[in-house]
Amino acid sequence: AAIFGKSGKDRTAMQVTFKQSQFVNRFLQTGGDGLADEVDLDMKKVFKDATLMRVYGTRLPICDKNVGQPLYAFNSLQARFMPDILKPPARALAGFLKGGRVFSREGLIES
Repeated sequence: AAIFGKSGKDRTAMQVTFKQSQFVNRFLQTGGDGLADEVDLDMKKVFKDATLMRVYGTRLPICDKNVGQPLYAFNSLQARFMPDILKPPARALAGFLKGGRVFSREGLIES
C-alpha cells in the first residue's frame, strides 16, 4: 500500500501504524511468514497494537519536529468522523484553536 501525506505526520501516521500492526500480527500468526495474505487477523489485537504504536512509537517525534508538540493535530470533529481503526488515541490529540493554531497547553482546546 502507498501512503502519502504532505509532511509525514498525522493522517500518514494513522495509516502507517495500522499497516505495521497488521504486518506484525500476520508475521506472528504465521510463524514468520509476514507476506502470507490468507490469515484471519484478530482486529481487536491489530487495533490495540496500532494504538500502542501511536502513543509510544516513532510517529509522535515526527509530529514534534513538524509542529513543536508530540501530539497529532486532529480536532475533535475530524477525529469523530474517522474510521475507528484510524482514530488516534485521545491522549495523543492536540486539538486546534480557531484560526488553525495548535493549542499551547494553556487551555481552550477546540472540542
